[in-house]
Amino acid sequence: MDPTPAALAQLAVAAARAGGACAKQSFGDPLSVRRKTDGSEYTRADLDAQAEVIRCILASRPHDAILAEEQQPDERAELGSARCCWIIDPIDGTRNYIRGVPLYACSVAACMDGVPVAGAIFAPQFDVLYSAALGGPLCVNGAPNVPQERSGRAKTPLVAIPSAATPRFRPWVEGLIDRAVLRSLGSTALHLAYVASGAYDAALCSDSKLWDIAAGIVLVEAAGGVARGAGNGPLVPPRLSAYANEDTPCLVARSAELMGALGLQPG
Repeated sequence: MDPTPAALAQLAVAAARAGGACAKQSFGDPLSVRRKTDGSEYTRADLDAQAEVIRCILASRPHDAILAEEQQPDERAELGSARCCWIIDPIDGTRNYIRGVPLYACSVAACMDGVPVAGAIFAPQFDVLYSAALGGPLCVNGAPNVPQERSGRAKTPLVAIPSAATPRFRPWVEGLIDRAVLRSLGSTALHLAYVASGAYDAALCSDSKLWDIAAGIVLVEAAGGVARGAGNGPLVPPRLSAYANEDTPCLVARSAELMGALGLQPG
């Protein structure tokens, strides 16, 4: 029998907490920084946290597939055969983490037949965990989230933008300047978690990878928001075995109406 989204969400929560706790143990330590072929930074802490997430998942579901940021391509052999695949970013916000900035998160999502159905994003330094299963509700530290109403100037939309806008998306960022208050935290996972919780109203993610957004998509949609690819294709490729670390730009907002008002229309 297939696992329910709720059961997968429970495991995502446990795995995100395990990975986040592992990362927190080394936070602030002097770490040797290495670079991947794309120039992005990583450290031993990324590898240790990822190993802890994978250990937690496979202890319960040993036959599931894993797609994780720090994996080598030859470690993805099961992607073509397993119905359930876990998409993992052990430390989203590595540049912050390396520099002692506490804005980072461990992100874990479960997909069934290529569809994200459960997700958890854990911010270890704040001990806050956002989680959801397909259909909701969004939970924060295990309790259903209740967004607070705003008044006065707080009604101005608060929108998360990428740390560096690529040429394709620069006009979108410039178009937001007169429509919203902009923020960039250096962690796509946190941007999406904050949209889901109602702290932020929308987010533009221009250079994200699949592991940056998979869990956040579940959270945003569980909270009643919308998540759309910035192009014409699906946010999550139906065949994860074909994923080759391409950018997966996306737009998320608390509502489709707000997305349109902000000019964040796919295309």
